[in-house]
Amino acid sequence: MTGDPELVVAACAMDPLASAVLTLKESRDMAAEMLEAEKQWLPQFEGKTIRPTPTILRPPGTPHVDVPLDPALAVVQLANKASA
Repeated sequence: MTGDPELVVAACAMDPLASAVLTLKESRDMAAEMLEAEKQWLPQFEGKTIRPTPTILRPPGTPHVDVPLDPALAVVQLANKASA
């Protein structure tokens, strides 16, 4: 409603399905592609672009860390460990 493309990026990044399979860069790229594809129906975004952000690269050899996909499950697991 405001025509701020950064809010579109934030909405895409916060979507649980998108964030489960996309990096933040991929979410930003997807939002840009969606705005371009639908521009004739979204005049409030005309002439506005998503600002570029730096890509953070992971140094070679950095080990992966297991992270739960759903933060709510992590909270439940911590609560269960604390009560055990």
